[in-house]
Amino acid sequence: MQIFKKFTRPGLALTIGSRLLTVTGFTLLSRLAGFARDILLAALLGSGALADAFFIALRLPNHFRALFAEGAFNAAFVPAYTQLANPKEKFAFAGKILTYVLIVQFIILFIALLRMEPFVKVLFLKIETNQEYLNTVVTLSRITFPYLMLVTLVTVLSSVLNAHNRFAVAAGAPVLFNISIILVLSVAWWWPKGTSALFPTLGHAAAWGVFLAGFLEVCLLILACRMAGVLPAYSGLKWTAPLPVFVRRLGPALTGAGSGQIALFADTILAAALPVGAVSALYYADRLYQLPVGLIAISLGTVLLPAFSQMIS
Repeated sequence: MQIFKKFTRPGLALTIGSRLLTVTGFTLLSRLAGFARDILLAALLGSGALADAFFIALRLPNHFRALFAEGAFNAAFVPAYTQLANPKEKFAFAGKILTYVLIVQFIILFIALLRMEPFVKVLFLKIETNQEYLNTVVTLSRITFPYLMLVTLVTVLSSVLNAHNRFAVAAGAPVLFNISIILVLSVAWWWPKGTSALFPTLGHAAAWGVFLAGFLEVCLLILACRMAGVLPAYSGLKWTAPLPVFVRRLGPALTGAGSGQIALFADTILAAALPVGAVSALYYADRLYQLPVGLIAISLGTVLLPAFSQMIS
């Protein structure tokens, strides 16, 4: 009841509304840029085998990102971080989380790059019957998979900024993802002779655009955290509070996020078993409902979580 009274104060409601407009505005910009990106992908890649290979390579890191690095991580990190009263404790906690995340992501990336072909064969059985198609999927997946580690770092830094009620940069960072793919694809299409060695196909160009986007987003978030004075740094690996609290909260959040992501990943596996073009068609159809989800659900949750966490603390 007390939280409700705090939340309904005119000043706080106005502040939250302003923050929501900021996040929604940048999310809308990101979705519009993503719409332009998808139009370009549809125009240049179409819905053939190359497009299917790229979208499978894109979905592999994206599903892991959505499972861990989006709502689940933010829901566990922000309350634990906000409830620490001492700025030094907050800084140490964020540093330890960042360090553990880096270690886990390096292990995942090493295993994925080393065992990508058997991993793809296990998930997408029908691909194994077409060796050229399989090779393309494996190659593109090895290019895009490092994006998982990079975007996870972006998520950690974004959560730190969100906990300090700084939403603009974190909300605007995904725009770089779309711009990067558009730029690399455009260069490969307009200047094919000069890029043929690096980009054998436009699918390779799109995959390298994903890779580049990860670095651009990380650089942007590091700069934003440094300017805000909240950039986490290495603070040891000692298992101290509130790390146990964070892990206990992360488990249920992962369970909730995992059910939806497993279903989406199953859709991709089933589509890959259908005739060529099914994966691409599923991807294009999936993009249609992402606009309202991003503008309303994700934006609202991003803004309200730090506000409620600060009230409770």
